[in-house]
Order: sequence, then structure tokens, then C-alpha cells
Amino acid sequence: METTLIPDEFPTVFDPSRCVIFLGAGFSADSTNKEHGHPPIGDALNKAIKKLSNIPEDEPSDFTDSAGYAISQNLDLFGLLEGLYTIREITNSQRKILSLPWLRIYTTNYDNSVSVFMSEKNKNLTTDIFDLTDDSPRQLRKGAVIHLHGSIAKCQPDNLDQSLVLTRRSYVEQRVKKSPWWDWFDRDIKISQYVFFLGYDINDFEPASYLIKYPGMEGRRHFILRNPRSRIVESKLVHYGVRHSFELTGFVDRLDRAKVEATPAHERELSSLRYIDLSKDNKLPSKPTSAEIQELLAFGRVRFDAIRSSFPKSEYAVIRTNLLKECKNALKENKTLVIHSKIGNGKTIISDELKIILSQEGRSCFVLRNNISPLPQDIEFINGLDAPVIFFPNYDSATTNIHLFDGLSEKSRYVLEISSSTLQVRMQEVLKKLRGSIARIGVDKLNKDDATALIDLLKKAGLTSITRSIDIREGIEFRDFLLKSYDNPEIADRLKSVINPLLQNAPARRLICISSILKSAGLTVDIGFIEDVTGEDPYTILSSLGESVLELMAYSMDMLEPHSSVLSEHILQKYIDPKDFIETIFNLAAEAARRIDETHDFSSERFRRARALLSAALRFGFITSIIGKSADKRRAIEKLYEKCRRDALIEKEPLFWLQYSIFWQDELRWDLAESHMDEAYSRGHSRPRFKSFQLDTNYLGLLCDLERCFSKAGNPVSRLEKLTETMETCRAMIDDGNHREHVIKAFLKLEPMISKRKGDFTDTQCTALCYSLNLVEKKLAALSESEQAQCGIEPCRASIQNCISILKQRPMSRHPNGEVK
Repeated sequence: METTLIPDEFPTVFDPSRCVIFLGAGFSADSTNKEHGHPPIGDALNKAIKKLSNIPEDEPSDFTDSAGYAISQNLDLFGLLEGLYTIREITNSQRKILSLPWLRIYTTNYDNSVSVFMSEKNKNLTTDIFDLTDDSPRQLRKGAVIHLHGSIAKCQPDNLDQSLVLTRRSYVEQRVKKSPWWDWFDRDIKISQYVFFLGYDINDFEPASYLIKYPGMEGRRHFILRNPRSRIVESKLVHYGVRHSFELTGFVDRLDRAKVEATPAHERELSSLRYIDLSKDNKLPSKPTSAEIQELLAFGRVRFDAIRSSFPKSEYAVIRTNLLKECKNALKENKTLVIHSKIGNGKTIISDELKIILSQEGRSCFVLRNNISPLPQDIEFINGLDAPVIFFPNYDSATTNIHLFDGLSEKSRYVLEISSSTLQVRMQEVLKKLRGSIARIGVDKLNKDDATALIDLLKKAGLTSITRSIDIREGIEFRDFLLKSYDNPEIADRLKSVINPLLQNAPARRLICISSILKSAGLTVDIGFIEDVTGEDPYTILSSLGESVLELMAYSMDMLEPHSSVLSEHILQKYIDPKDFIETIFNLAAEAARRIDETHDFSSERFRRARALLSAALRFGFITSIIGKSADKRRAIEKLYEKCRRDALIEKEPLFWLQYSIFWQDELRWDLAESHMDEAYSRGHSRPRFKSFQLDTNYLGLLCDLERCFSKAGNPVSRLEKLTETMETCRAMIDDGNHREHVIKAFLKLEPMISKRKGDFTDTQCTALCYSLNLVEKKLAALSESEQAQCGIEPCRASIQNCISILKQRPMSRHPNGEVK
């Protein structure tokens, strides 16, 4: 065949399910449009718009300016574009290309060629084709199509310039707003086996800006084009990829090289899941050394094989025998196991130990790889197993992908880790999205045997000095032990030897600060977010620093994460200048606010992550835990919040005003605290579908503080109506479960206020308050025993009962005129 005689650099074999195709105008050039012609290529669109506008064809302006002019003159540009880009018939070459199971299809074309093909195949267009105007979902199905510049199919005459990247203004706006679809493009070009650009030679700045970011990957990008008109044109793509001049027909000829990987024949052949193979390499794993134990304590970098080599003995990490038994028993009775704790308390190590013990007992354990969905062929293989156990790398991965495993056997089980704070906030989501009966096991505190095992481990590792400086006993939390261990001279010197040299590099220092903030706050953010904050490529920066950076964090082209959240907190406290920390907090909040402002789908993962990040980064408690509460530090925090207040996007956010109010509450400036809470509610009311849970629980406590500390005894209780209304709101939240712990803390503030102001309530107020308190007490009493135990309900119930008793027994007070109040 002719193709075998053409010397080129085109791949000899490729898996389309791991490849991306990018469709340019040349891809659709031979299809038939609504006008019984062909969609325009090259300068043909510009000429058509000029003809519509009665402008000479040789007038020196490009199509973006011509389109802007046509819109300004109220010409029927929509009718022109609809006729040109509404496709009625596609070619056989297009069909052959689109029939392959590509990982993703991107296009800057306005036409609907792919939709026509999918309609021919009776495929569901609503779930597979996305437009510029659509909000980016948390997960994209394989084969999804993204119109990066919009599609004529979703246009209307009155929204043309919003639906299509067409005019100069819309091109500029796209670069400023940074559509989330470009984040997906960025991710896919990094992870794909190959990217094939069909009839596209990068005339747009935006795609080129992503390709140029990753030098060394040019051989994975192939541009399928016509013969170049000149050597200059031929050299145009040299920095972006490999140019081929055999056109679409040549690409179709080479599609016989496409080989979709078959269903795996063995556990070790799975691509999207990692099999826990205890017989790996058919050799004994090496025993952990004292240096490796020190590295685990210092940097939190866990070596799974080191745990495996000494299991069930605590010779590398503490084997928490009682907790493991509890986890095993929970999996016998429940479909899903949730391992939870505070950030940095050892969930991952417990999960690793559970993988080992279940594998030893004959269960097939698999870990879903991070940031990907399970491949259909991998699920098909696991579906043939009797009792597989699927471990998810994080909570978001579980909620996104767990439904894909629904066809597995009844004996299949699921395990995931989650921070306790996230579990409390998302309890209803956990119950709704996870599968079957759910067991929750907390791993925060060490028991007596765990503490003894930790002491023995430190002694065997030559770290006895740590046991002398830290009181390791039953009930200690592992994160508290780690934070104290960083003051040990041996551990401290080891940390300094790695961290200090890295911080000498300014870009690396910014990345370490940002990633430490995110890790210590329990947040996961895509690399695109960090790039937008810094304006730099993290992978390029970190890969230039040598292997020492790997002791501190794991990173790749689409991931960056310190090994330890506890160490991240320590780095922020001891190594990062407070000014740099405060500046980074503002930059993170500003980028989060920008993403919130431009996102229209308030249920999207992008929106939810941005709002969670803004809330966590600006949280007063988090900031003070890092830099402290001295007078100069308080002044720095006030300057930060003032800078946020002057930012046009951050000041729109109710959660910012909440944190500023909490700052003033801590300053005992009750007037500002109250006014800023009013601002928080005002901003919340202007946000569609904004849930005011965080505002309500804080406001209840603030109202109590205002009446107890700000209002003088002997004066009327002026905020009782607001108080009872907020009590009712918070009472309803008890059923939800997501914010129950925060509600309980807020209700506990009632008793000190009522005790101090008991003589200032009128009879009417007292009756209304007692009524509300009784409703709260009944709601708390109606919770199940397990729910009451989990949230510590009993002390709150007792406090509510005390409040009722105080009000009923309050002494009569009189007005100055002698009348009984």
C-alpha cells in the first residue's frame, strides 16, 4: 500500500481510547451544509461576512472585526452562520474517523458535524456533546465532544456573541475569563497517548499557549494538513508537534494502526486500577531502615512495601490492630467503609494496612488511580471476580465513580478516606451517593496498645529522644505527636536540610506555600488552578529542582501534593514568612472568587471547589493557627481582609464577610461584627441557591454574644426576634446532619447569655424563647442513639433544659416607675 512507502513520523500503533482528536476547519471542509455547499475554510468566512455587510472583499480586516461590525449594524449574521455551519451530510472519511472510541474530541469549529454522526448512530447527544456555554462537569465520559469556541447548534440570534467566540471582543474575553473547558484540554493533552489535529494548524493563540507549555511532548502531537504553500508555512508548527501533509485521506488510511486495548487477562494488567499484589516481583520486600522510619516521621512519605514487609509488626508504621479488626468486621456487614479522622491523623496508613490484611485473607483489592475514571475493560475484568474490594484515593473520586461499579458481585466492597470535617458537612451527600449500608470508623486517637507500639518503634529506630520529649500515651492524636516531633533536633535538622534549599528558589517557594496551604486545609485543587494563581507551570519549576523535592511532595504534570498535611502546617508556621503567607492567601482567594463569579452551574465541581477554597483560605481560625494572634499579626490579618474587601469579586462573597465578622468578634468589636454579618446575609441573598448554613450557625452564636457582651444588663433584649428566628433555622438544620456539630456549638452559647440577661426578658419574650427552646430540645431528643453519641448531643440537651429552667425561675424585675416588667 502507498502508506507503507511514505516515510513519516506517524505512530505505527496507537490506542484511540487513550488519544485525543482536535478538529479544525479542514475536517469539515467537504461536508454538506444547509445551503447545499461546504462550510468555509481559510478566509472564506471573512469574505462571506463582508459580502453580508456590503464591504469590499479586499478591505484589510480579519473575520473577528468583520463579525463585530456585522453585529453592531444588526445584520443577520446569525442567518449567515446558521446556513454555513448547519451540516446536513458528512463524508465517509469523517464517519470512519468519528467511529473510533477516542478519549476526547475537541474542536474550535462552529459546525455540527459530530452531532450529525452521533445522530446517525442514535447516540445520546445531551450527555456527549458540550459547548462553550455549558458548565464543565466534575467528570467527562470517554468520547465526549467539546466545542471550545461554541456551536451553531446552541446559538440564538440575540446571543450570538455570547455563544460563539467570534468577534475580537469574544476572543479577548475568552483569554481573560479562562473557560474551564481549557482546563480539560490542558489535562487531556498531558495524559493522552497522542493528540491528532485534523485540518487545524494553530491560527488561534489559545490552543498554542497550552501546547507550548510542555516542551518535550511535541512527538505526541500530530497535525494532519495539506501540502504547505511555502517553507515558512511548513516550519510554523515545529515547536508544537509533527506536521503531516497527507490530509484526511492519509489519516483515514492509517486508521488501521488503531488498536483498542482488550479486556485485561490478569489483575496486573489493569490500567485504571492498581492491584494490591503481595507477591509482587516474587521476592521478599526489603525491611525498613531507621532512615526510612525517620523519613516517614519527618516528611510523611509512606512506603507501602515497608509496611508490607514487616506486617503485622510495628517496625515501620504503627499497626493499629484493634482498628483493623473493627474495619474488617464493618466490611462483613456493610457495603461501604468510610475511614475518617482529622487531617493528618493517619487515615492513609490505616487504609494501607487494611489492604494488606484483606489481601492476606484472599480478597482481591484494587485502588482506583487518582484523577481518572475506571476503564470499561477494567470494570469488565473485575466484574468476573467474586469479592473484590475497591479503594478510592479520595472522597471526590468515590462520589464521582462509585456508581460505575454497580454491576459487581454482591460481595464487592468499597473503602474510602475522608476528613471528619468534610464528613460532617457532607453527611447527606455521603449517604446519598455511596453504595449500600455505610460504616463510619474514626481513627483519631491512639489506644493504649497503639501508644506502646509507637514508643517501641521509636526506640528501635534510634529515636528514643523523641519519647523523652513527648508524652506518648493513650488518647494522643497522631498529628499532635508529629507536630511536637518536629521540634526534636534530629528531625528538625533533617527537615531544614531539605526545605531550606528549596525555599531559596522564589518560584519553588511560592509553590511550596500554595501547596502547603491547600494540603493543610484538606483541599484538592487541579494544577490549572495553581497555574492561574502563579502564572507559572509547576511541573517545569519542580522538575528543575532535582530529587530532593520528591522528599517533600509528589508531583506530575497534572498533580502536585505534599506528602503530609501535618508537615505542610509546620512549614507554613516555621518556614514561610507571614507576609508571603498572607499574600498567597489573598491570591488564592482572588482566583477562587474569579472562578465563582464566572461559573453559572452552582452544582458543578468547579464551583464547589472554588467556594470551598475561598472559605478555607480566608478562614480566620486557619490564618491565626499559622501566624498567631499577636498585635502585629492581628494587624496583618485586618489588612488582608481590607484588601479582600476592596477586591471587586471577593467582596461579593458572603463567606468572606462571615470571616471578617469572625475577626471582629475575636477583637470584641461587636458593632463591626454585627454589621459584617448583615453584609454576609446581603451578599448571600444576591447569590442564587446560596445555602446560608455557615452564616446561620455563626449568627446564632453572635446574637448570644451581642446580648451578653455588647448590650448592657438592665436594658431591653432588643434582638430576641432575630434570635428566635435563627434558632428555628438552626433547629431545622439538626435533621440535615451535615452541619449538626456546628449547630450544637451555637446552641451552647444560649445558656451564658440567658443566665446574664434573665432579668431583662419581658414575659412575652420569655414565653417565646421557652417555646423555641422546647422545640430544640425535642428535636435533639428525637435523634437516634448513634447520632446523639456521634455529635455529643447530651451536653447540649442539658444546657437547653437549664435555659428553660432559668427562664421559668427568673426573678421579677421592675421598671423605674415601680411596675412589674
